[in-house]
Amino acid sequence: MEKLIFGATDGIRGEVGKKPLRPNMMHNLGRAIAKHFKGGLALLGRDTRESGEWLRECVEAGLGECGAEVEDLEILPTPALQKIISARDDVSCGVMLTASHNPATDNGVKVFAADGDKLPDEEELEIEAEFFKDELGEDGDAPEVKFELVTREDVIDAYSKMVEDELSLGDSLSGMKIVLDAASGAGHEFSRAVFDGFGIEVDQIDPEPDGRNINDGFGATSPEKLVEEVKAKGIVGVALDGDADRIVIVDEKGRIWDGDRINILLTTYLREQEKLPKNTVVVTEYSNYATVKHLEAMGINVDKVVVGDRFVAQKLRELGADLGSELAGHIIYRPWLDASDGTFMALFILKIMHEKNMQLADMWADYENMPSKQWAIKVSEKRPLAEVSGFNEAVKEAESEFAGAGRVFCRYSGTENKLRILVEGEDVNLVEKHGEILAKIIEKEIGA
Repeated sequence: MEKLIFGATDGIRGEVGKKPLRPNMMHNLGRAIAKHFKGGLALLGRDTRESGEWLRECVEAGLGECGAEVEDLEILPTPALQKIISARDDVSCGVMLTASHNPATDNGVKVFAADGDKLPDEEELEIEAEFFKDELGEDGDAPEVKFELVTREDVIDAYSKMVEDELSLGDSLSGMKIVLDAASGAGHEFSRAVFDGFGIEVDQIDPEPDGRNINDGFGATSPEKLVEEVKAKGIVGVALDGDADRIVIVDEKGRIWDGDRINILLTTYLREQEKLPKNTVVVTEYSNYATVKHLEAMGINVDKVVVGDRFVAQKLRELGADLGSELAGHIIYRPWLDASDGTFMALFILKIMHEKNMQLADMWADYENMPSKQWAIKVSEKRPLAEVSGFNEAVKEAESEFAGAGRVFCRYSGTENKLRILVEGEDVNLVEKHGEILAKIIEKEIGA
């Protein structure tokens, strides 16, 4: 069955005020979640979007009507909510209100099971079935809410204790310096407080959240300002996205470490520690060809999955492996969490630097990425690509001309009406040529 409310990869996401992010629909969603989990205690969290407060009120009301108790953890990163859920035995589910790296005009809902994991498709479909059993109540305009940056110190302390239990940091990071860009998002206050608690000196550059500036020119998807600060100061930079599950690191030379680079760093360290089960890592189809070849040359088994951190986590569980990543900065280390956690990963990387007594820049893997480019084309429908006139033929033509020294990978976004086209090849001109050909076909046939 096709999901009608939940997206393909990451819960519900869309423009605030449009279906399903309407007051009556969010109220019904809360009811459906409570019915699915048969009441119990639900932990709620949100990022720094001003819409998060009224969405919380609607979902909380629906949860309460159908027998659920609710505890509001206020503003915190998505993975912090997941970790806290997984550590408690009195929780039946969790609900996070966030649209991750999207702009403030969007919001969304992520639902987690009692172990803190994202729900499989089957359970999301079951919640949708409960949702559609109830008639929608009368809708109204979204209430105007004055944004407040509210975090709970006890939640920050609980999360920090779990980090210490996992990494045994003690005071080893005391005096280390970083530049932090938390995208004016969930990590702005929360992650900063965690870093402070471990004695790290933090120079923070993202503006104070105001409910409308999340991901606005800052964060993991826009690290340019962080690069400039790092170059000026010569210390490591940490960029998080809006809900702080993604991380991008900038080394002392101003080089950006994406998910691929971070994966190689962790793979090297974990293998040295004899803590890399099955000598295997998982990446997605978006990982650069050169990255995969570098890992394989290290003797690492590399398993590739479709994009989506939930699919990375699923494959890791299937293989009995611990480390996986997405190019965009989702890094999954299963001894900690079956999900990506930017705050934890920053501390893990700093731990590695301390133990090796090395600058991050000195651990840069010695290889060059294969030239690549991505196109994101807005579409009016997500028609199977085999049914788009001329598209498959153009892909075959590109692959023929690359002659094994390049590739084409295409997929529809799970959260937006877009087709993403990735073209990689040793010849930059061929990359540009074939990418443009494919993009024009899509624009002509199904462009929005």
